[in-house]
Amino acid sequence: MLVNYIIIVTGTPGTGKSILSRRVALEFNCISLEDSSLFKSGGALVEDPTGRETSVIVESKAIKTIEDYVNNLKDNCLVVSTLNPSLWLNTVGDYIPLIILLRCDPRVLIVRLEDRGWSRAKIIENTIAEAFNIIAEEIVEGSWSSMTIELDTTHGEPRVEELISRIESWDTGINIDWLSIDPNIIEFTTRLIHELDLYKGRFWI
Repeated sequence: MLVNYIIIVTGTPGTGKSILSRRVALEFNCISLEDSSLFKSGGALVEDPTGRETSVIVESKAIKTIEDYVNNLKDNCLVVSTLNPSLWLNTVGDYIPLIILLRCDPRVLIVRLEDRGWSRAKIIENTIAEAFNIIAEEIVEGSWSSMTIELDTTHGEPRVEELISRIESWDTGINIDWLSIDPNIIEFTTRLIHELDLYKGRFWI
């Protein structure tokens, strides 16, 4: 294996993963990778059998795809934009010194996702996932918080300068819990859950 290290950039869709991963790769002279493209080329993505407007990862194929890609990497570092941090950490974790977790207030995130032209149900599902800290909890449960820098992108695109400052001071840990920050977010999320229930049986649930 020729790779020296891998940086993971993760977060709910709409938080700015793609933008930041490209900027970080440029800053550190690394390769930037969207793992969904890698998994698709490796046959590790299939349509959700339940009919949801999303793809499902075939874990065994994804693991092999990651191993093959990293084993053949010719550059010294890789920045991966992913929705599935634990998949990378459990497969090539020895090469991952840093996770960057991007967060966004769900009330702002939903507007960003609406601009993507997605179905209402898909927008709601991803917004609820952010409200309930789904990816953050995945990192906490894997005991990776101490290597995670959490950036709030609610008020704009993530800044590399802020990230570098946080790396230099090793300011890590996961602190954002949207539902405890503002009671209005609880009310907002509850309304979305009720709205999502209306789509059951009609769209992709």
